[in-house]
Amino acid sequence: MSKNAYHIGCSGYYYPYWKNRFYPQGLAPKDWLAYYSSIFNTVELNGTFYRTPKLSDLQKYASKTGEQFLFSVKMSRYVTHVLKLKNARQAIEDFLGLLNEGLGDKLAHVLFQLPPSFHYTEENLQRVLNAVPNHPGSVVEFRHISWWNKEVEAALTKTCITFCNVDFPGLDSVIIHTTGRFYFRFHGNPELFKSAYSTKSLQQFAGILKDRENSFVYFNNTYYEAGYTNASQLAGMLTTGNATSIKKV
Repeated sequence: MSKNAYHIGCSGYYYPYWKNRFYPQGLAPKDWLAYYSSIFNTVELNGTFYRTPKLSDLQKYASKTGEQFLFSVKMSRYVTHVLKLKNARQAIEDFLGLLNEGLGDKLAHVLFQLPPSFHYTEENLQRVLNAVPNHPGSVVEFRHISWWNKEVEAALTKTCITFCNVDFPGLDSVIIHTTGRFYFRFHGNPELFKSAYSTKSLQQFAGILKDRENSFVYFNNTYYEAGYTNASQLAGMLTTGNATSIKKV
């Protein structure tokens, strides 16, 4: 993994709206990832949630990006939303094997995004711990507020699974840090996938990141231009030190 403490990027890179806006006029879509990787040092692949990627495509992604570029990849929805991690070990192993073969050492994380209907119970927590590989590269994103509790924090810390922090409409969450990596997703708030974040809020968040090594931050407000704009702003703040110092969470 890159020694760079901050990895800032977007949830996905292939958006038609970005054509001739983020991507220069005339740039062919086949060259979009290479251009994206010249601006950002990481991307979160979300298309893998809906369909299993081809090995050849993963290898192509790896070849089109720089040596220090890193990928985070969303686990198949079959595992997280259909099986809900129950009897899912073989499916997870097969998926991870494909990702490792295709992306190699450019694979930083696999994101397990669970549905809002998956509430915290001791049984469901045990299901997470049993199914998700106990490794900091495994990131679990919960969508129900019941998972923000001390029991979950302690269990994921003990098993070295990374808790995914989020800014999500209607989810009044606090920051939880369970491994040596810090993972955060900005989904757009109040309007999911669309709302931009203010300079002030990004400065405050940059202040939080100052004390957190190996931080991975992805902007999922990618419907229009907010995602790549906010990612660029945050990366710039961390480079220039233009961050607001606030009390550590």
